[in-house]
Amino acid sequence: MNEIDDLLGTDSNNKNNNYNKQNNWKEQNRKRNEAYKKMDDMSFKILKDGNMFMQYLNVLSRFEKYSVGNCLIILEATPNAIQIKEKQDWLDKGYNTIENAKKMTILEPKKVDGKVYYNPKDEYDISQTNAPIPEEKNYTNREMLLALFDICDKEQIKKEVVDVLPNGNKGTEYIKSENKLYMCRGLKPEYLIKTVIQEIAKVETKDIENSEMKEFKTYCISYMICKKYGLDISKFDFSNLPQNLINKDKGKDIREELDNIRTTFIEINAKVAEYFEKEEKTKKNKEQAR
Repeated sequence: MNEIDDLLGTDSNNKNNNYNKQNNWKEQNRKRNEAYKKMDDMSFKILKDGNMFMQYLNVLSRFEKYSVGNCLIILEATPNAIQIKEKQDWLDKGYNTIENAKKMTILEPKKVDGKVYYNPKDEYDISQTNAPIPEEKNYTNREMLLALFDICDKEQIKKEVVDVLPNGNKGTEYIKSENKLYMCRGLKPEYLIKTVIQEIAKVETKDIENSEMKEFKTYCISYMICKKYGLDISKFDFSNLPQNLINKDKGKDIREELDNIRTTFIEINAKVAEYFEKEEKTKKNKEQAR
């Protein structure tokens, strides 16, 4: 049997296979560790620069289905990334990566026997291919307000337009005991939209006790919704981040806080997207009926 194995090269093949597997595992492990290091480095970096933090929110607003860690990797590699895929996925769609295309290595979760493993995966942004860049649709202030009011209606949140808020100020305020959203008349549309989103977000983040962090998280969500739907974001300012976030000394703890923002953003954005999809279908049906 040994002579046959020797003639057929079975032992040699097994050795080569084992060698290749070992090398592949080492390479995968190297990429995995490198990805984790980038996540940690970027976690601290975005807290030192308000503009960098805003860029992170820009990435998250486009890649909300990706983890906070992967969004940080995307930010480090290609801040203006729009759509990322593996090279083979781009090829399957009929597109090639450009010469010297820049790749990024993210971590893809995979569940095996009840345990979650994170495997390195090389991906390329659409800007690194010959695929056409999709056009972004912008929405008007009126369209966004209608979407937000639709969320209030579905959540059975009552709305009332007033001259002055119950607390005596001007602006927008959600009163939990009344389940009512008060809005002052005469507000600038950009400010009205920003504050309405924040108040809706406060309903979703009711479990957060720290008032500074709650205000900050709803502010971030308001920014991302406005950014995603092409509304004015010029008045947003992230130069003063909350101390509760800045004082964290572990990248993992920072990402946990950021993940709370991501989770609520996903919930609210899904409702806004559902409204616009419904409106688009209604519009198409009306056009087809003519």
